[in-house]
Amino acid sequence: MLFTLAWRNLWRNKRRTAITLSSIVFGLLISFTFTGLSDGSYQKLIDTAAKAKAGHVTLQAQGYQDHPSPERRVQVTQNLTKSLDARSDIVFRTSRILGRGMIASAGDTIGVGFVGIDPQQEAGWFNLLDKVKTGERLQNADDPRVLIGTGLAKRLEAKLKTRLVVTTTDKDGQVVSGMFRVGGIFESGSDETDKYMVVLAINRARTLMNYQPNESTLVALMIDDQRRSAEVAEQLEPLAQTIGAESLPWFKVLPQMAGFIKIDNAFNYIMQIFIFLLVAAGVFNTVLMGVLERNREFGIMMAVGLKPGRLSLMVLVETLALGISGLLLGSLVSWPLLHYLTHTGLDMTEVLAGQSFSGVMMDPIMRAGLTLDHALFIAVAVLLLTLATGLYPAFLAGRTKPLDVINTL
Repeated sequence: MLFTLAWRNLWRNKRRTAITLSSIVFGLLISFTFTGLSDGSYQKLIDTAAKAKAGHVTLQAQGYQDHPSPERRVQVTQNLTKSLDARSDIVFRTSRILGRGMIASAGDTIGVGFVGIDPQQEAGWFNLLDKVKTGERLQNADDPRVLIGTGLAKRLEAKLKTRLVVTTTDKDGQVVSGMFRVGGIFESGSDETDKYMVVLAINRARTLMNYQPNESTLVALMIDDQRRSAEVAEQLEPLAQTIGAESLPWFKVLPQMAGFIKIDNAFNYIMQIFIFLLVAAGVFNTVLMGVLERNREFGIMMAVGLKPGRLSLMVLVETLALGISGLLLGSLVSWPLLHYLTHTGLDMTEVLAGQSFSGVMMDPIMRAGLTLDHALFIAVAVLLLTLATGLYPAFLAGRTKPLDVINTL
């Protein structure tokens, strides 16, 4: 009964109510769209970085994060692999060897970073294997060749089958060197990666650094939902300690990227606040004007026995009805656009072409990926804010004095 009456009251002034609903719908459309694009971009960036670097969750030697050194390594035991494979939330695991050193050709000697991988195991995961433009990718864990980027090849004056010497320090701190031939030249699109990164077969990297067959720098784990990386890392910590390692979520292994996402997210929240305030101002104006215009009506209703609290509640219900209507319409209008942005996306090639962060290429096709918790947060925030704007008008309605109103008749 009360909701029906409140709904009828809202449409006494159809134009004003329609304009207010339009503002709520537009605000929700902007919030859902921008939040969806942000969520999708962050997810893509995190997944790409995790595949190329250390996974959503990383098992590495204690202290390696602060002081990277070949001496700090992990032993991948059968108990470890069995325990990891038993978890349904881990969709991929791999061992990698990371290092730094010098690479020399007849043309030049350059400082580089290198990564040792198992090409067969990492097919479809390690993106540089799919970026080879000249030559071919590494074939197996014992492949004697290396992959280098186009920028590094140019600086070294290297071509396919060019002989290169990689010099680094082994697990005992001794300077060691190994000879390789160029098997392929990749082009990732990131100048940092193309000029700096060298890809080796993992067993060749182990031989170079005098590692045992089951030793590696880290174990990279990809999980089904990167938002659970902290939770999964905490659960794996006791297991990691059994091999003298620690379990870290991606945002601790890649603090610069985590900081970038956090700052970008903060700007998004600020924008959301401005949108919500504009929506709240429109709702407040509609409800307040409706209360002021019905001052005489409220006085008569109280004179015939309606209690002040009941009158205030009716105004609040009107506000809530306005908020619910706006939320339903806003969701209905936003869904087709979000569906398009999720499956097709926005082509931002002209803006993002060649852009990278920490050596990770940014996808020029921006796709939405609105998460359920963020969608619910926006919906609840709009409803609560709408309801809050009705508190003062409801208070004014409850303070209406029937005698004063009757004297003005």
